[in-house]
Amino acid sequence: MSKKIAEYLPFYLGCNTNKGKLLGMNQQVIFIQSAPGNIIEEDIEKADFFIKPFLKKRHDLSNEESSKLIEKGINIGRPKGYSFSPDAFLYLLSLHVDLFNLIEKGLALDIAMVKTEPL
Repeated sequence: MSKKIAEYLPFYLGCNTNKGKLLGMNQQVIFIQSAPGNIIEEDIEKADFFIKPFLKKRHDLSNEESSKLIEKGINIGRPKGYSFSPDAFLYLLSLHVDLFNLIEKGLALDIAMVKTEPL
């Protein structure tokens, strides 16, 4: 599995990062809105050194979020763990849940441990 954060960023458009809100990206540039509202363009090759999305761990879902996830379709079984319907997968992405263990790999920051300012 790759260890480049740029490969995972398209899944988390709209999330906050250590540089600001992730707005979008193309083949060469990542676009971020800083706290004062400025648009920052980061070279995609440098992203792995500087950009860390703030993501939520699965076990940090609220009771309401967990209930909605169950409605959308989640299965918990052994030995493979969780499986999600497409709707549940998209729902988790909309909540900026770390579905790829990026926090554990050091490629993202746990939002529960980060104080963020609204943009």
